[in-house]
Amino acid sequence: MSTSTESPGQESLTSIKHPLVLFYDGECAFCNRWIAKVMKADKLRRIRVGTKQGPTFQRVAQAHPQVANVDSVILIARNVEGREDFLVRSSAIRVLIDGLPGFRIFALILHLVPTPISDLGYAIFSKLRTPLFGKWHHCRVPLEEDKELYLD
Repeated sequence: MSTSTESPGQESLTSIKHPLVLFYDGECAFCNRWIAKVMKADKLRRIRVGTKQGPTFQRVAQAHPQVANVDSVILIARNVEGREDFLVRSSAIRVLIDGLPGFRIFALILHLVPTPISDLGYAIFSKLRTPLFGKWHHCRVPLEEDKELYLD
């Protein structure tokens, strides 16, 4: 799923300074660890994050019902026209990690593997992540200098 929207009357979540917003499963231990690595690698501080259980995502899901029940990360990416593209599964990961140090090999693999195949891999891993890595039982508390990057 990749849709581009302009939300009249709704405040944009992205900006020129923060063109990417990622919503993830805040109860997933693997997801929380992976988000920490992505945020550390994002030296330009262009990514903002929030959990799918949080109030910001609930407002997004209400305004964009097509993403409400998607079992995937949801990436909102600001495009060159200033509109917001909604990306899921491997397409979201591909855009998110593009250019991040420490993720270059993974990014290259995602660019070489056709999307239907990488989406299948994503779906399989998403079913195994909780049994393999468990659930996260506490909230991540961002450092003071990082608070602007966390939505909820």
